[in-house]
Amino acid sequence: MLIHKKETLGQSLEARANSIQEICNNFIVDDEVSYAEADRKVSETAALEKGIAEYWADPKMNAHKSWKSICKKERDMLEPIQWGSKLLSRKMSDYKRIFDEKERKKWDEAQEKARNEARLEAFKLAEEGLDPVAVEAITEMAEEAVPMAPAAELRGKTTFVQSYEVRMIPGESWRIPKDILEPTTPAQIKATEAKVKSQAKLNGGIPVRGFEITSTQTARRRTI
Repeated sequence: MLIHKKETLGQSLEARANSIQEICNNFIVDDEVSYAEADRKVSETAALEKGIAEYWADPKMNAHKSWKSICKKERDMLEPIQWGSKLLSRKMSDYKRIFDEKERKKWDEAQEKARNEARLEAFKLAEEGLDPVAVEAITEMAEEAVPMAPAAELRGKTTFVQSYEVRMIPGESWRIPKDILEPTTPAQIKATEAKVKSQAKLNGGIPVRGFEITSTQTARRRTI
């Protein structure tokens, strides 16, 4: 019986909600009587919204509790995997850094060895009486990077990209360049506009450079 009454109430609220837009659209306010009637209708919309909110309060709360419980179970399952993945990736990154440093050192040593051999060859050719211009050209070539086979590298499905951790220093926001503080994304712009709107409510809409502030009126409804 209770479920049936709940369903009936829901159907009634839905029917009233579906008809309210047409009623408001067709309503004409052209004298004091129609103004008073419109005022009553606006109060009815507030009461209807309140009724709908109360009707869905319990289902929403139960759904939210269920959602939170599911999210917790999901998080409990994911956390050890994510922790293990980060730990192992960090170990791989540490080893890769050491490996790359060793390979870079081997590459530099091989390059220097090749240059020394080229310098020695140029010296021998000079002693044998080769044209000084040719010897100088060979010497210059010896100082350039010598083509060599690529250095060894670690291969796998896991890749690493350079990343950075950033933290704004408390009390030093005044040092931040304007191009960083200037809002660019839709979310940043919306947040900045909301901040200026809050200030306008407090100071009566005093102009702010870079913003267009328009005074409007917002209806505050009261239920019947």
